[in-house]
Amino acid sequence: MFSLYQLRVFLTVAEEGSVTRAAERLYLTQPAVSQHIRALEKQVGVRLFQRTARGMALTPAGETLLEYARRIVRLAVEAHQAVARKGNLIQGELHLGASPGVGSCLVPSWIHTFHHRNPDMRVILRTDITPTIARFLQAGEVELAIVEGEVQDPSIHVVPLWDEEIVLVVGPHHPWWGKEKVPSEALASQWFISREEGSLTRAWEERVLRNFGIVPHIIAQFDAPSAIKRAVESGLGIAMLPLFAVRRELAERRLHVVRLEDGQLQRTLRLLYMPDRLQNPVIKAFLQYLSTEFPHIGVHVHSG
Repeated sequence: MFSLYQLRVFLTVAEEGSVTRAAERLYLTQPAVSQHIRALEKQVGVRLFQRTARGMALTPAGETLLEYARRIVRLAVEAHQAVARKGNLIQGELHLGASPGVGSCLVPSWIHTFHHRNPDMRVILRTDITPTIARFLQAGEVELAIVEGEVQDPSIHVVPLWDEEIVLVVGPHHPWWGKEKVPSEALASQWFISREEGSLTRAWEERVLRNFGIVPHIIAQFDAPSAIKRAVESGLGIAMLPLFAVRRELAERRLHVVRLEDGQLQRTLRLLYMPDRLQNPVIKAFLQYLSTEFPHIGVHVHSG
């Protein structure tokens, strides 16, 4: 049986006529929206959308489901409001940790949606490099964390969220502006703008480049992705950044993505938590919200 959230995703795609616009409105990734639609189509046994020159259009079966979905979602909202008026809503706050890239580019939109659905819950975000966030988690200073770096501590439970593409970005006046791909050996002549020494992102970048036989010439280092992006835009050098971190600048043509001919670069985003601290209802509520985009979270939490 399909879920209420799948119907919400279905309605949003139907209203927007586009997976991209639906993803922006729902604060989800495009692959997550597509996955929900495919799962819904598999459950009902028919195609609900067809691609057209203008985007996504409903099939006759989709048109039939549309009216039912609107009624079901409307009744669910009414039921929630009625129950909320009778009972006491969960109140409290969640201390969330994140590495700088995730904390500045992804988590704010998640917090916005979570707070909209749970207005009596607050989220306090703390960003730092992954090893420091892991120490905060162990000490109880944060209760959940989302990071880009690897964590080796066996007391911390680690759930992979997704593999994010890492891309090279250049500014408008760089000779590579407009290029799609370059050979890895071309990196040897470039000035790099990087994260600070001691960060796992910096160590990962240097390890990847070393695998290509490149020792990077680092002209500047910053502890915030926003500063790196501004430096690249100004023409100071090039940088390696997650694709999610530069989508706005790409749309505004302030930065340009160049990929390597040698293959795609990826890093894994990870959810961290202490298994013995999951009884907090606010933590449970935030994990439940995250599971709408990453359904496998629930499996790990309940089995861990």
